[in-house]
Amino acid sequence: MNIKNLFTFFTSASNKEKITHILYNLLLGGLAIWVIFAHTYKLDNIPSGLFFDESTIGIDASNVSQTGFEKYGGEFQIFFQTEADSDSPILVYATALMFRLFSISEYNLRLVSAVFFIAAWLLAFGLVTKLFNGNRVIGIYLIIAFGFLPQFFTISRLAFEVIPQLTFTVAAIWGIWSTFHKEDLSHKIPVSAIFAGLMIGISTYTYSTANMLSTLMMVSIWVVYGNKLNLKKLFHLSAAYLIILIPYVIFNIIHPNALTSRFRNISFIFEPISLADKIKILFSNYIAYWSPSFLFLYGDTNLRHSTGISGSITITAGILFAVGLIAIVISIIKSWDRFKLFLLANLLFSPAAAALTSEGTPHTVRSLLLGCYIVLISCYGLTYLFNIINSWKRASLIAIIFVLLIYETISYQLDYFVHYPARSVDAFGSYDLKGALEFAIEENPKEIIVLDNFSGGLENLTFYKYVVHNTTDIPILTAGEFAPESGICIVYHRLSGDEEELDKSSIPYTEFRSRNRPDLWEAQLGAKPFSGMIKVRCY
Repeated sequence: MNIKNLFTFFTSASNKEKITHILYNLLLGGLAIWVIFAHTYKLDNIPSGLFFDESTIGIDASNVSQTGFEKYGGEFQIFFQTEADSDSPILVYATALMFRLFSISEYNLRLVSAVFFIAAWLLAFGLVTKLFNGNRVIGIYLIIAFGFLPQFFTISRLAFEVIPQLTFTVAAIWGIWSTFHKEDLSHKIPVSAIFAGLMIGISTYTYSTANMLSTLMMVSIWVVYGNKLNLKKLFHLSAAYLIILIPYVIFNIIHPNALTSRFRNISFIFEPISLADKIKILFSNYIAYWSPSFLFLYGDTNLRHSTGISGSITITAGILFAVGLIAIVISIIKSWDRFKLFLLANLLFSPAAAALTSEGTPHTVRSLLLGCYIVLISCYGLTYLFNIINSWKRASLIAIIFVLLIYETISYQLDYFVHYPARSVDAFGSYDLKGALEFAIEENPKEIIVLDNFSGGLENLTFYKYVVHNTTDIPILTAGEFAPESGICIVYHRLSGDEEELDKSSIPYTEFRSRNRPDLWEAQLGAKPFSGMIKVRCY
């Protein structure tokens, strides 16, 4: 083929479209690999150590995977009882399946959240593909913005029960759009409406805030779409939702207050203050979720939920979100766009449940759905900019947006994987427990004593007993205090103050030291070794 024919081949309209389509799919594939790799890389080591809430999920899932019973002996529970709360079943049963199919491990424990997030991300991509008629720029933007949103990224790498809430909510939003805005395919039964109702109902079983937020979503559906033409769809949607809630209602009848005990402890609603003060606190809490500090600068102050140097959303997504809000309000005023009104209503609802609690406000986990609506609305902002800017400027605008977004994403990822593990190790409180137990077992003592004078120590130890290989069945016991003896290994927390007491003994010992060492590339990027939280002395 000569140069002229080659030029003709590449410049013909049909071939240009084929080449563009191929390049687009290659780019999507590359971005997908990046997102999936980032969400599954070193899950067992970054963040460093399991928080005891993760271990609690792991304990119940381990028990269910092996015996079908949770740790208190209940078989196939609707909700799983803890000392102060009830864990939702979705993540527990999914993790039990993961353990059953593969093995009980830290990595597999956290992998389940990553899988739920990837499902939510794929659903969000499918939704915006439908909403924006396959617009490729919007699709690429969604892949990056949703896939690496800081609020999602930190939580999706932890075994916290909240991530399935995001998955089922995105599925519900897609179902609602399909129910009321997709062309009717003459089904006698509105399948999309039933699907949407099922997704909203199932989301109730994912996290503590979901009960209120799913109810508010149902209210918004009836308010926004309530008319004679939609009655059949609304009936089927609501029926599916209510059927799914039957086990939830039964559990509440059998176990009154079980699902609200934690809320009672952390909410100002039950404090002996005036109604005016409660309204003032509610308003203050709600506004905190819209503050630049939470959204763009620092996020959640809890280093389990946030890196501490990044906001909950990227600045790029925030700018497009602001533009999207303007576009949506204009659209609602002009044409009463019901779906956009639905998104706007649920955006405003998304921090409502979180605002009822004062502990840790603003709280990344309790407001997780806020990020979902922000990203979806930012897609409308990107489309709006395309429509008001001349075509010759559009390419420059696209380039600027993606350069900024990718810069923010790469900066966040580098900090997360290189510097965040050391910065957050104290917040998780259990790093090196597995290594400490393995070291103690290798020393072959008569027994191993774990001094549980630290938060979540018993939960973490219970889960790690499933993980470590104790082939000789060395007894692993817990105690508040224990005097050193020959032939005994003592495991303790380096911040508990136990070391000062142990130093009083003159019995010789060997000591476990943290095995943490940065990888070569991590060291090149400035990562420093850091000590673990758990130490061992074998006498």
